[in-house]
Amino acid sequence: MDTALSTPESDTMTKALRALSNRSWISLFILLLYVLAVTVGAFSGGFWASLGIGGALTLFLATGYYDKRLPEPQRNITVFIFGLLIVCAFLNLYSTQMKVSWLLLLKLVTILVPLSLYSCPQILPRAMSPKLFIILPWAAVVGVLALSLELALKGPLQMVLQGHIRLTEYNRGLSYIVVLTLPIIAGLWTLGRRWVILPFVLALLVATDLTDSRAAKLALLLALATMVVATYLPLFTRRLLALLPITFVLWPFVVREIFLNHRSWIERLPDSWQARMEIWDYMSYRILERPWLGWGLGSSRFLSFQVPHGSSYHFVTMPASHPHNAIIQLWVELGLPGVALGIFFILWVLQLAVRLGPKMAPFALGTWTAGLCLSLVSYDLWTDSLLSAFALAAFLLMILQNHMSRSDAVRIV
Repeated sequence: MDTALSTPESDTMTKALRALSNRSWISLFILLLYVLAVTVGAFSGGFWASLGIGGALTLFLATGYYDKRLPEPQRNITVFIFGLLIVCAFLNLYSTQMKVSWLLLLKLVTILVPLSLYSCPQILPRAMSPKLFIILPWAAVVGVLALSLELALKGPLQMVLQGHIRLTEYNRGLSYIVVLTLPIIAGLWTLGRRWVILPFVLALLVATDLTDSRAAKLALLLALATMVVATYLPLFTRRLLALLPITFVLWPFVVREIFLNHRSWIERLPDSWQARMEIWDYMSYRILERPWLGWGLGSSRFLSFQVPHGSSYHFVTMPASHPHNAIIQLWVELGLPGVALGIFFILWVLQLAVRLGPKMAPFALGTWTAGLCLSLVSYDLWTDSLLSAFALAAFLLMILQNHMSRSDAVRIV
């Protein structure tokens, strides 16, 4: 009769196998998360919110289950998020749209708190799959080429699924893939699969050329340019990028000056950019009416566009759904405290990107540039899918940085 004997060696082996199994399941889940983002998410920008928030909660709970204790987000992330929420709650007391502001604050809690879970250090050791940067780039190629085909054929899939054709609805998903572009290139470059970068970038260029989203085109080109310049001129790049958010605080008043004295310049722009200039013009006046505490969280879509130049606008015929500029949105809704928090966060993330070191910093700075570009010319800052795209891009860089640090440690040993 055989007797199963338990020895310290067998117990250690069992624990090691169980840990390896747990790690593989989590890494495969992360791989699936990103593959869905660059394929299904290419056609549905809103899907990124479900992926980002649901993925963070799943990883948090799975890691807690395997470790027998819940992981803890990085303290500095937690402090900033709760500080932001507290400031918003205080400013809500002075909101002109109090119900809207409190509801949006509750929504932000359900977005920012889950997304902060990506910063948990306990998740990272299990996050890297050997196939992540083998499968993900090609999945992105497939996703953007499929979207390119849909755009070239003028939306047959959209007509079948939704009964209408509005190709601009695809802008959001492609923009989010642009945010993820530099982390993917970073993985290909550092892990020795550099030959894949060319077909990946070419596929993106085809898709951005076919889309109507000039914001996505601009973000992609600026991100790639930042990566190249940062590789050869790191100090110059860092200093130049640090000036951008501070400079853009003055942008609404620059637009107002152009509107008053150089209107012909605006008329040379594409229609979508003329509309933005009109939005930024009237927002500059609303900022000056309540510069200190703002109009309230989420209140920008209720502000009057008619005073003082509304009658001369060609494209803005009703209040804009949002200011199409994160810094303007922070100022008009949250006043100077909002601007201060926004500038602090942008510069803080810039510094975190620089600290990744000479190998990773150019890619992180390119990602930072893409995110800043989209924030300053296009989307509502409080959009759950936009914030999820930023979090997923940052998490992918964290996974790669952690993998490189562990590999370097092994080589040293």
